[in-house]
Amino acid sequence: MKTVILALLVLLVVNQSEGLRCRCGGKKICSSPIETCTRLADACGSIIITAGSMPSFSRGCVSSRDCMRMNYPGISSCHSCGFDLCN
Repeated sequence: MKTVILALLVLLVVNQSEGLRCRCGGKKICSSPIETCTRLADACGSIIITAGSMPSFSRGCVSSRDCMRMNYPGISSCHSCGFDLCN
């Protein structure tokens, strides 16, 4: 029984140490189509900027707090989510 509990504890620690994975692209320059987020970027985000002559789009790891601050009707919008590849 102790072995089973220890194995579950190790599995839990390993799973928690992996960061959130998000799709990356658009205007954001990425080394691959999937990026692993840091603790500071706690969500996957999709950002659309409509200000200017041509709308632009980017997606990748974002701070959920910063994403909320980027919602300005007619200028920009940001949607964030908190599970792997949700953007």
